[in-house]
Amino acid sequence: MKIRLSVLFSAMLLSISAVAQSSAPPADLDTYVHKAMTQWQVPGLAVAIVKDGKLVFARGYGVRELGKPGKVDANTLFTIGSVSKQFTVAALGTLVSASKLRWDAPVTGYLKNFQFGSPYVTQNIMLSDLLSHRSGYCDPLWMWYTSDDTAANVIQRLRYQTPDYGFRAQFCYNNTMYLAASLFIPTITGESWNDYVAQHLFAPLGMTHTDTTEAAVEAAANAALPHAKVDGKVEVIQRYWANNMDVFAAVGGINSSVNDMSHWLEMLLADGKYHGKTVLDPAVIQTMETPQTIIPAHTWIGDWLRTQTPDSHFYAYGFGFMLQDYGQYNVVWHAGDINGMATAMALVPSEHLGVIVLSNMDQNRAAEGVVFHVLQSYLKLPHFDVSQALYDSRQKADAKDQADQNKLAATRQKDAQPPRPLSDYAGIYRDDFYGTANVTEVSGHLVLQLGNPDFTGDLALWHDNTFRVTWRDHYYGKSYVTFDLDAYGKPDKLSFALIPMHYQRLVTGK
Repeated sequence: MKIRLSVLFSAMLLSISAVAQSSAPPADLDTYVHKAMTQWQVPGLAVAIVKDGKLVFARGYGVRELGKPGKVDANTLFTIGSVSKQFTVAALGTLVSASKLRWDAPVTGYLKNFQFGSPYVTQNIMLSDLLSHRSGYCDPLWMWYTSDDTAANVIQRLRYQTPDYGFRAQFCYNNTMYLAASLFIPTITGESWNDYVAQHLFAPLGMTHTDTTEAAVEAAANAALPHAKVDGKVEVIQRYWANNMDVFAAVGGINSSVNDMSHWLEMLLADGKYHGKTVLDPAVIQTMETPQTIIPAHTWIGDWLRTQTPDSHFYAYGFGFMLQDYGQYNVVWHAGDINGMATAMALVPSEHLGVIVLSNMDQNRAAEGVVFHVLQSYLKLPHFDVSQALYDSRQKADAKDQADQNKLAATRQKDAQPPRPLSDYAGIYRDDFYGTANVTEVSGHLVLQLGNPDFTGDLALWHDNTFRVTWRDHYYGKSYVTFDLDAYGKPDKLSFALIPMHYQRLVTGK
C-alpha cells in the first residue's frame, strides 16, 4: 500500500505540533504569577521550566529592588536558601562515587569534635542520618541564627543540645546537620566546600553566574535585594550575610539565577549528564531521590505539605529532597527561605519535567504556588490554587502569633519602675549551647546584644523584672526577656519569652 507524501508530511507536522504543545508552558502562567506576587506582595520573581531535556521557559517578573527601575530577568541572582542543600549532597556524592566516602560513614570518623550528649548517638550517627534529618535533634534555630561563630564552633556546641526524639525515631528538620555534613568535604579533600562545589558542580554545569560568598553577590550588577514586611510596610532588608551566611552557604547561601538553575534541573533529569558529559553518577541521584525518612503529618512541615497538596498519600525526605506522590506521579522537590528570599523547585523525573522559582520577598509562598501551578498544567491534574491555600494558612498562623504577642503586651504595667537599679541587670550572661548575651547600661537604659552584633536591642521595662526588647534591626521585631533573681535578690539568669533561650549570669555589671 502506497502512502501519499502529502499525508505523511501532514502527519509529521501534527506530531511536531503535539510535541511543541506538550512542552509549552501554561497559557495562564503570567496571570497566575502576577496574582500570586500581588497576594504575597513580592517585588520580584523569576521562573524557569525544563521539559524533555530543554529549557522551554525562562522569564523574570517585577523588580530587583522595590521602588527602583531594575527589572528581574532570567539571569538575576537570588539567594536560593535550602535548595543549596542539594548541592552539598551532590558534592558528597562525587566523593562516594570516587570511593572516598560512604553514605553510611560514621560522622566521628571524619569530624573528630562532633559530639552529642548521648555517647550512643555520637558513636552511631552516620552521614546518612545527617542528610535525612533523623538524628533525633530538631533544628536549633536560635543557636545558629544569632551566632557569628565559625562552622566548627557551631558544630562543637551541639553536644549541649537536648534531643527532641529518640535516635532515628522521627524526621525533624535540622540545618546544623547539613552544616556538619559539609565539613566532610574539606576533611577529605583539603578544599573548602565553596571551592569544591564550584569546581565539581558549577563549572561543568556552566553555572557561570552562581556564587557562594557575600563578596561575589554584592559585586554582581544583576542581583535581587531581599525584602520583608517591616512595621507593616514592605521594604529592603539586609542580606543574611550579616548573620554569618558565608559560614552557612552549604546550608542555604548559594546565589543563583533561574537560567543557571535550569542547568541543574537538566542534569538531574538526565541521570547526571549535561551536554553529553557525566557530572553526577546516576546512582547518586537515585539515592538523593529515594525516601529515607517519612515526614509525619503532625509536624509543622507535615502540616505545610498537607496544606499545599492535600490529596497526596505520602511525604518523605531523601537526601536534600522532599518526596511525595502527586496524582499518579512521584514529585521530587524542595523549598528554600532565608532573610528576604524564597525559593521552590520541583522535578517529575518520569515526565522529564522540572521547574524552579526564585523570589525576593521574605517567607512568601508564591514560589510554591507557581511551581505546583506549572505541575498541574503539564501533568493534566485538577486545578488547586496552592498559593491561595498557603496564604489562608499563613493568615491563621499570623493571627495566632499576634494573639500570643497581644497577651504579652497586655501584661505591661504603665509607669512601672524596675525593682532593681539598672546597673544590677548589666552583665554577661552565657549558655554553653546558645552562647553569650551581653547586657549593658547605656545613657540610662539597658542594651542587649547576642553573639551576632545584628541582634542588638534596647530594653524597656514591661513589668517586674521583664523587659521588652526592640531590636535595632526592625526586621527582627520585638522580643521579651525576664531576669530571674538569686537568693540575694540579684539578677542571675536571663530568659526569652516564647523562645527556649536561657542564659546564666557570669560577670556582674558595674
